[in-house]
Amino acid sequence: MLRTLFVMSILVPGFFMALRDRFKALLLYLWFAFFRPQDWMWLDISALKPSLALGLVLIVPAIFSGILPDLTHPLSVGALLFLGSSLLAQFNAVNAQVGWEWIDFLTRLLLVCLLGVTLITTVRRMVAVVAVVSGSFGIHAAKAGLASMLGGGVRFFDGLSGAFVDNNGYACGTVMIMPLLLAAADNLDLLIPADREKTLVWARRAFRIAVPLCAFTVVSTFSRGGFIALAASTLVYVALHRRRVRLALAMSALVVFGLVFVPMPEGYADRLDTLNSYEDDEGSAGSRFHFWEVAKVMADAQPLGVGLRNYEFAYDTYDFSNGRYGHNRAVHSSHFQVLAELGYVGAAVWIGQFMLAFIVALRVRRRSWTPGLSPASARFLATMSTGLMVSMAGFLVGGSFLAMALNDVTWLTFAMLAALDRIASQLCLEAKKATPEPHVIAPHFVPVVQRPAAFGSLSGKSA
Repeated sequence: MLRTLFVMSILVPGFFMALRDRFKALLLYLWFAFFRPQDWMWLDISALKPSLALGLVLIVPAIFSGILPDLTHPLSVGALLFLGSSLLAQFNAVNAQVGWEWIDFLTRLLLVCLLGVTLITTVRRMVAVVAVVSGSFGIHAAKAGLASMLGGGVRFFDGLSGAFVDNNGYACGTVMIMPLLLAAADNLDLLIPADREKTLVWARRAFRIAVPLCAFTVVSTFSRGGFIALAASTLVYVALHRRRVRLALAMSALVVFGLVFVPMPEGYADRLDTLNSYEDDEGSAGSRFHFWEVAKVMADAQPLGVGLRNYEFAYDTYDFSNGRYGHNRAVHSSHFQVLAELGYVGAAVWIGQFMLAFIVALRVRRRSWTPGLSPASARFLATMSTGLMVSMAGFLVGGSFLAMALNDVTWLTFAMLAALDRIASQLCLEAKKATPEPHVIAPHFVPVVQRPAAFGSLSGKSA
């Protein structure tokens, strides 16, 4: 009952605010998408189709009021090209119905993301979006980590619904959210008014404390890919941090403290030890290498792809092991998923999108050093770009072992980077205008007194 009251206290007033304000509609939609209250509360509200209703409240009034999805930023163009490659692959879809269902999902996802690029126009709005996204997902992950610690090391076999439904997806999603929790915590003072200092302090503590709890959730999922993603994203975060040596020492001390005092789930060390095993069974690295090779065979046979989310339906046709690893198997990699399902065109767009995203993030990070920026603005640009880069790094590693190329966090990250890029340009332009031009003082010249020529002038006349 308390869960239902909590959800309705946000959903009902939020719905009416969303009718009047497009950005609040975006926040409410993102909260619903990442918090997933329909799976958390005891009351079944799925018959009301709340996700569809919130999507319509966001998109329809925005279009009628002239607020259109952004189609001009290079990352927006990349998203549209990815959708286009999905449509091309549909011509070869083994199961056309499944392909169209996922194209419909991708279209709706990209529509919200591109509309977000248009609506996220200020520093305050960017912080609000990152806080809502990371906090909505992070509350589940942090709660799970705390429950596991209090329970003496509980193992989780399931995750949230959507792209993070199983333990492996849950672990990868948690890794992707952790740097966004830190980015939100670093900039909450730009969102919460200065006269609410206690609220700011407790909000920052909540976001920061959630990070180690989320890390313990990754451990409790027993996901080997999640562990590798956690290690990789941690290293990237330390490498990008301004005080990397101090941070590395602090994190090392925290890890030692955790190993000594925090109860690890039973069998976790043995689970990680299997990373060195290449036995030919269904759960081993050897079988995943085979699935990736099958993806390459699919792409060679169908350069435009076998259709979105059609790998499993096409597997038996292209499986050259004669069913050694079973039938209708998953590809177990987001990157090989794109290669097989969208072909070489989709794979090129996929790789290019991530390369461009990192270039944009590094450009924003470099702009944080612009002379004339306020300390708060410089911190905002540096921490937000760093958080988004670390999140992408976590997915690139963790997503190598999971077929979750269409997950919400990744595509929303591209949208947030596009919006952040434009906000950074505006901040730097304002800083340049506010900085006075340097006043150059002309040097004093000493006049030269011309003396009479001793042997006549240049004209040949005598002096």
